[in-house]
Amino acid sequence: MTNEDFVNTLSQQLNLEPSKTLELLTATVNIINEKINEGARISVDDFGIFDTEKKPEYIFVEQKSQQQFLVPPEITVVFKPDSAFIEKIKEKAR
Repeated sequence: MTNEDFVNTLSQQLNLEPSKTLELLTATVNIINEKINEGARISVDDFGIFDTEKKPEYIFVEQKSQQQFLVPPEITVVFKPDSAFIEKIKEKAR
């Protein structure tokens, strides 16, 4: 499914013009990004949870030269789907 297909499908479900749907979708994604960057956990009913996981920093040693490099901590965004969302996906796949 392309982004355009997604927007059109969502537009039909929301009974909105595609341009308005894209505007709302963009605003929603921007808010989620902003809150995730602040370290917030975002829960969307019947969809899932957007959360962050932090991997600690570590020292990487190159085998040949024995040079040491400090690898900074890494923060990644993780999506944990809600069980209701998983069931909807399974139903549509049947």
